[in-house]
Amino acid sequence: MDKYKEKIIEYGIPLALSILIATILQLPQLLTHVGLTGADTTFHFSRLYDTAQQIKDHNFSYFQMNYGMGETGRIVNAIYGPFFAYLLGGLLLIAGSWFNFQILLVYLLFIISGLGMYHVSRKVKMSRTVAAIISALFLLTGYISYWVSSNSFNAWGAALMPYVLSQGIDLFNDGKKHFNWINLSITMAIVAQVHLLSTLQATLALIPFFIYGLITTTNKQRMWVDILKAVVLCTLLTANVWGAFLVLYPTNKMSAPLDFSPALTSLRLKANGPMTMWVQIQEVVVLLLGLQLAYLLLNYRSSKLNIFLTIEGFIFLFVSSDIFPWNFVEKQFPTFSNYFQFPNRFTTIAYPLLFLGIGITIMSLIKKYDFQIGVLLKCLLIFVCLFVLRADLRESVHKVDAGKTNSERIAQFNNPDLKKYIEKNMAGNPEYLPLTKTMAPNDVFGHIYEMINDGQNYERKVLKNGYLQLSWNSRTTNVTLPIVFYRQSVLVVNGRKVSPKCNEIGMPIVQAQKGKNTAILSFKTPMWFTILLYISILSWVLLIIYGVFIWVKIVKK
Repeated sequence: MDKYKEKIIEYGIPLALSILIATILQLPQLLTHVGLTGADTTFHFSRLYDTAQQIKDHNFSYFQMNYGMGETGRIVNAIYGPFFAYLLGGLLLIAGSWFNFQILLVYLLFIISGLGMYHVSRKVKMSRTVAAIISALFLLTGYISYWVSSNSFNAWGAALMPYVLSQGIDLFNDGKKHFNWINLSITMAIVAQVHLLSTLQATLALIPFFIYGLITTTNKQRMWVDILKAVVLCTLLTANVWGAFLVLYPTNKMSAPLDFSPALTSLRLKANGPMTMWVQIQEVVVLLLGLQLAYLLLNYRSSKLNIFLTIEGFIFLFVSSDIFPWNFVEKQFPTFSNYFQFPNRFTTIAYPLLFLGIGITIMSLIKKYDFQIGVLLKCLLIFVCLFVLRADLRESVHKVDAGKTNSERIAQFNNPDLKKYIEKNMAGNPEYLPLTKTMAPNDVFGHIYEMINDGQNYERKVLKNGYLQLSWNSRTTNVTLPIVFYRQSVLVVNGRKVSPKCNEIGMPIVQAQKGKNTAILSFKTPMWFTILLYISILSWVLLIIYGVFIWVKIVKK
């Protein structure tokens, strides 16, 4: 019974803390029922609406999106967190409205983040109190709290980073206890199924841990073998993700995401802001990080793990900030602006690393000095959390006050008909369109609103097997259809298969007849990809069965 009580406490503390913080930050929304539309909201809502409708209608189309993205047949989910998109699509159906869904997502994000940060804090020997405070600081700082007002999907990568760092600590300590390669591969595969770019960040975060572990372990061969096993298993679990890239990118000129200047989207360490999210950081957090650095400079022999975490954390903080020469990088490597976009993304690695280091420092000082010092240090951390909480809450109030002015959108958020919001808020993101010529993403963005989203005169219907049917009355013979045509797409116009020419953003130009016309768009999925998709699904199913078997075995003991 004592063991069960311990488990309840270990999970109950971070769960209650996460729910409490999420509730406080959402209070302005909960009291007013105002949904927030951030920079990425329409893009993600549109793609998740697509998976929700696929589940609802039992009419699945893995590549071609027939419900979301303007019902144009665009491809997004197949290469943007595919399995997670279906999971959230199911949650959307349960929620019943966009407002409920937005609220539920915040709770889900904070619970995942809070549990992860608390348990990795406990893993490095923090007390429950210190681990809880460090977890609160993590939830209130950076992309996790930024999700509330922006719906930036990088927040989900940030939420999973504590789990990644937990695997990193196992790699670091491989000389003492060999790491679990299955856990490592599962963690990385989950990150890839949620947010692919975060997989790159997670890999960058783990490399230093692996190098240190490889140097210090007594059995280097075993470590190499198990790393290769982890890579193979992760490859099987993510076969659907990298397989989709192999389907599309070799045969289509895929449009890049919107480009942003790295120099303008880096963390502003030179000019601190009123909150600690996106490109801003509060002075009180900078002061806390400065104290951590000062402590380690004076006590560099205190803890190898603390030094390691702090050094790596400051390296990523430096790279994420305006101190790094991003103007030079932008000129030398312009594609960085398109695909990585925001240097402040590196804070998803820097913040948890540095906060773990701060927690270890607090524990060292508590052991070294008396009880009063421990209380003082915990109070200091709590005050930092309260300062950041106040700033985050103020931002939520500001966003809700701005949202109150749009009564039409409030009605759309609370309407059980999910399509009302999607119809009135079209996603204009240029990602993954099949271009016929090289174009800047900002130019693609303009064409989307001008051409693709201007399809009101077409009647759309989703047929069985994931086909999309368009019907329209035509007065001219040359018609540019408001759908997207990839090399693997199949288009049948008035009963005849055609190989159309496409405009610059992949919209097919067809010969129509005067009067009633019908076009049917489908996507021919290669057999080899279908095999990869089943391999991925089967791998997850077998892994879940294995996990349940192990869990039952542990419970019986």
